[in-house]
Amino acid sequence: MTNQFKPMNNVVAILVTIAFAIVFFILFMLIPEPENKKASSPAGQTSGNARAFPSGLTGEVLFDRACSQCHTPPPLTHRSPEDWRILVLKMNRNMQQTGKNYLTPEEIQPVVDYILSHQKPA
Repeated sequence: MTNQFKPMNNVVAILVTIAFAIVFFILFMLIPEPENKKASSPAGQTSGNARAFPSGLTGEVLFDRACSQCHTPPPLTHRSPEDWRILVLKMNRNMQQTGKNYLTPEEIQPVVDYILSHQKPA
């Protein structure tokens, strides 16, 4: 029994591969995006619908509301001002990434100021 098919030359093989790649790319682009991804921005931050802290709140109220979304507010033990600022920024990023209400840049400093004015000595 002899082989009836002639092998493809390199140019035809490349063209067939490119054609398949284009078809799969088009099909991939037609697949709808999952619902939970549509609400997120490319940076991983949720859209404005998750942001719900009213404006004009004090640092104490913002501290209590922001922290209590995930855990009890932490004890205000002694840390350096920069350590507190870094911790608040890190927790704020976590709130953004998990779709919780988060602090605006203008609200972060009053929270840090509240923490620093109420922290207990070491």
